[in-house]
Amino acid sequence: MSGMTSLVQAAGVIEHKMETVSNNLANVNTVGFKEDQPSFREVLSTVQRIAPESLEERFLSHEYLDDYVGMDKSAVVVDEVGKNFEPGRMRSTGNDLDFALANEGFFTIATPQGERFTRAGNFQLDPVGRVVTNDGYPVLGKNGAITIKEGNIHVNESGQLSVDGKIKDSFLLVKFRNQDQLQKLGQGFFAPINSADLPIASDDVRIQQGMLEDSNVNSMLEMTRMITATRAYESVHKALSRLDQLDEKAISLVQA
Repeated sequence: MSGMTSLVQAAGVIEHKMETVSNNLANVNTVGFKEDQPSFREVLSTVQRIAPESLEERFLSHEYLDDYVGMDKSAVVVDEVGKNFEPGRMRSTGNDLDFALANEGFFTIATPQGERFTRAGNFQLDPVGRVVTNDGYPVLGKNGAITIKEGNIHVNESGQLSVDGKIKDSFLLVKFRNQDQLQKLGQGFFAPINSADLPIASDDVRIQQGMLEDSNVNSMLEMTRMITATRAYESVHKALSRLDQLDEKAISLVQA
């Protein structure tokens, strides 16, 4: 039964990988979206008495899916699902309230759950003149929520915002020492996993007005990953069917 158990676990991990790919493809047109990337590492099988750290995330290598399921083979486990922070393509919009970050960094957003951080700079004005996200959360400047009246809005590369030539505020642009450790929270938001990993206000972040940073998802690559995962799932299914047939033969021989 160990071989069948391993295969069922493998199928579960392949499904997890498919979910990751599907989520990437669903956000191929989402402003500022950063691709999820599962990472893998090879370990020895439990037959060799070295158990993987997480049986739920065990992913067997192709050589494991042969006629000798359950023998001493190597296996691959999901180490973690990381984020790819490579920049997306910059797209010109001509909208004064669209902003793209030209290098590493984040906008700071006020939410009921606390400060959140995003690369998506497609902002707008709410009825009281606050600069907000598409979901209505205030965008923070160095003086708090940025509030402006209608007029000629200009933002320079360092994030200083002026209206009709008068300086109003500067975007609160931040960096993190451990950017790779940020967690995704939906709505394009990030937050540190460790509360001690505080955002660092930075004057080095460069902003471009009238531009947006598109998703960094490579749709062709994700489609290839989906096809690969589908084939791996089919291999697991065939191996399970083969084991089931062997079990039926073994039962029939015992009963004979």
